[in-house]
Amino acid sequence: ICNSCFRALHTIKGAAGFLGLEPVIEFAHAAEDALNRLRKGEVAVSAQVMDLLLQSADVVRHQIEQLAAGLAPDAADPNLIAALNAIGSESPEGTGTSVPVSDDDQTPGDATEDSGGKPLDLGPQKMDLIEFMVTDLQDYAGQLGETIEQLRNDATRAEAAEQLGEIADNLVKTADFFELDDLTAVCQLMLDVAPKLNDLGPDHLAEAVVRLRAAEWIVGQQAEGLAKSRVLSWPIATFVKRLSQAAEGADLSPDVTAKHGDDLDRLLQLDGILPPPEIEAPEADAPEEEPAEVAGKIEPAKPQPAAPKPDKETPAKAAAPSGGGGVEQTIRVEVGRLESLLNLVGQLVLNKNRVVALSRSVGEADIDHELNESFAEAAGDLDRLTSELQVGVMRTRMQPLAKLFDRYPRVIRDIARHTDKKINLEIVGKDTEVDKSVLELLADPLVHILRNSADHGIEPPEVRTESGKSEAGTITLTAEHQGSHVRVAIADDGKGLARSVIGGKAIEKGLVNQDTLDKMPDEEVFRFIFEAGFSTAAAVSDLSGRGVGMDVVRTNINKLNGQINIASAEGAGTTIEILIPLTVAIMPAMMVESDEDQYAIPLQSIVEIVRPEDTTISTIQGQRVVRLRDSVLPLIDLRDRLGQDERPPEGRFAVVVKVGGHQVGLMVDRLIGQQEIVIKPLDDDYTQGGPFSGATIREDGRVCLILDVNELVKAAGPAPCPQRTAA
Repeated sequence: ICNSCFRALHTIKGAAGFLGLEPVIEFAHAAEDALNRLRKGEVAVSAQVMDLLLQSADVVRHQIEQLAAGLAPDAADPNLIAALNAIGSESPEGTGTSVPVSDDDQTPGDATEDSGGKPLDLGPQKMDLIEFMVTDLQDYAGQLGETIEQLRNDATRAEAAEQLGEIADNLVKTADFFELDDLTAVCQLMLDVAPKLNDLGPDHLAEAVVRLRAAEWIVGQQAEGLAKSRVLSWPIATFVKRLSQAAEGADLSPDVTAKHGDDLDRLLQLDGILPPPEIEAPEADAPEEEPAEVAGKIEPAKPQPAAPKPDKETPAKAAAPSGGGGVEQTIRVEVGRLESLLNLVGQLVLNKNRVVALSRSVGEADIDHELNESFAEAAGDLDRLTSELQVGVMRTRMQPLAKLFDRYPRVIRDIARHTDKKINLEIVGKDTEVDKSVLELLADPLVHILRNSADHGIEPPEVRTESGKSEAGTITLTAEHQGSHVRVAIADDGKGLARSVIGGKAIEKGLVNQDTLDKMPDEEVFRFIFEAGFSTAAAVSDLSGRGVGMDVVRTNINKLNGQINIASAEGAGTTIEILIPLTVAIMPAMMVESDEDQYAIPLQSIVEIVRPEDTTISTIQGQRVVRLRDSVLPLIDLRDRLGQDERPPEGRFAVVVKVGGHQVGLMVDRLIGQQEIVIKPLDDDYTQGGPFSGATIREDGRVCLILDVNELVKAAGPAPCPQRTAA
């Protein structure tokens, strides 16, 4: 991690140097020196050091935001720079901050003015920046040496390949900026090769690694040449061809493989980068392709032998098919284009529904049997292909929850420092993917829940010790797929929720009376914490106490058509579970009818559908209820809620829906069937307070309103009697 931070900061410093951004350069240089000592293990990572590094990250982020807004970046706090300099200036050698500029394979002076090359010819602006270019190349050469050796180890290969790609990407931009064609080609080759290294067998990997060491050598030599204002070039055609073949899993000539013996000096000669020794016959080691004339002849330092291979051989993997040069495997697409594509797929889903409905109508009509079958077959194929296209487009919008979860260690650390608590945050399942729109709406709820867990849930160290717990509390953030939903849970081992305190506050605020409170299950009592302005904190602090945060949680989760469940035990901790759909743009729904109008109910909210008998329906405290097995559920008549004419319940259906731990029966006249719906938003003033959350298009092309189950259940209020009765 420290190496990754160092490389990122080094890249920022180099880019700032190109642009002459002195405030960024000054600060990045100080932070880079401090990180350099940390990654070498010369400075221990303490809480104070981490505070400085986190402040540094904030400074860099702020400067980048200013640049993005077209503003000149502010200078960093001089006290912060001084503190970073204090860390970075106390190296054992006394000079302390620079990264090794070259690998052992290189010795200074190889690429001098006497050894060839062309004079460096750049415009005055680029010539002013050449000093930064030399430093960057030297630093990158050192990083390449460490990274390439890690490729030999099974345990570090994947991370090393990713690091190689990052380094090569930065080198390509740098070399291209300074118009160094040969260096650009070599670095682009490393960038193309990097993602393929994980799939190579041991023999092909060995051939690729030794040639990557040759690429590292070229980077270092070019840096030495530029330091003398010389541009060096080499005949690299054979080298490029052979490295590409090795990365593609294609076998090289046995003669070539045997002769270099993993010796870098010998490989440079075999691949035509350097001429063969004069004592050998010219044709003995001639490359497959005749190299072009060397523009500047360079005699390399004698490379050191390659590092020994690990004891455990790399298991053979399926080789990539042989072919030409590397092809980029990813492409960046603007979010707006994905949004447009999703809208088009939504329209296609609506038209698919209409075609399927027409197919059913044709099947019921008195027409030719063969024509009927052909129509049904075409409609079925359209249904299948549209579903596959829908899934494919949804996947392009999927993003890992790591984009959110990786922010939270900093949040918990800041709270722990602010409250003098010891808190460990454990994250499980951050690779779980959700739709981009879900990710955006989930950000604020998770922050509020985590802050509550850290501030209200986890006790101070001395309190935990007295109760027999460890000094450090633990908050566990977990994510996993459950069918078409994602489950996110935040669990802490703190003091838990106190039913008596929450219930007392609910009575004080007029949310419930004592009789009803006594009959409510624990989870329903705990759900009062989601009410606006509800807080049990004795005093308002910077972190909590205003009763706003958990209301935001409920609002955002409702927008996602999700559910929140709470489980808690005093002294043992609290778990808050959030269930959300993978996407909120297209979802399955049950189409129902009330007074000859059709409405959609999101399928994830439905528990079951029953047709209650007259004997199971009664009224308690003015609320109509239905006895369902050993439970008593409130009934909401959709006709009454929508201001339609009343109709007795006989022959009608009760759609049992659930929000959190609360279930109600929604009385409708008729069931139409299940259908994929595309959600179209309505004006906020119209949807405020329900009963609708949006609209969709029916199979016949008419508009259909989507019922807001959360608001309907909320309007029903708590059950007028216990939900469990004697059988």
